[in-house]
Amino acid sequence: MNRWKFAFFVCLFLLMGTNVWWFYVTLDQAVSYTYLGQSYDEKKQVIQELGRLLVNGSKGYSKKDIVHLLRQSRPDALIVEENGLVIYENIEFRFADDKLVAIE
Repeated sequence: MNRWKFAFFVCLFLLMGTNVWWFYVTLDQAVSYTYLGQSYDEKKQVIQELGRLLVNGSKGYSKKDIVHLLRQSRPDALIVEENGLVIYENIEFRFADDKLVAIE
């Protein structure tokens, strides 16, 4: 067999192998991304439901009480207080008339 034929088939085999590898990697990334998005949506829904539960359970607490409880749970956490909003670890507590109305 000629050397160029041998080199051609080796290169063809390597090219096919790398194409199969990149197809597998792309497919794996697509599947992983899909599952990640689905997991994110599920977590977001659970957090919203938990937020509604907390809002209903804490109707007797004022903004000051909620901030005090947050500071007790993690004293070193950054808590930002604005007019009707308290931001704690990327969670927003919305208040109206000094009462908790939503958690996002």
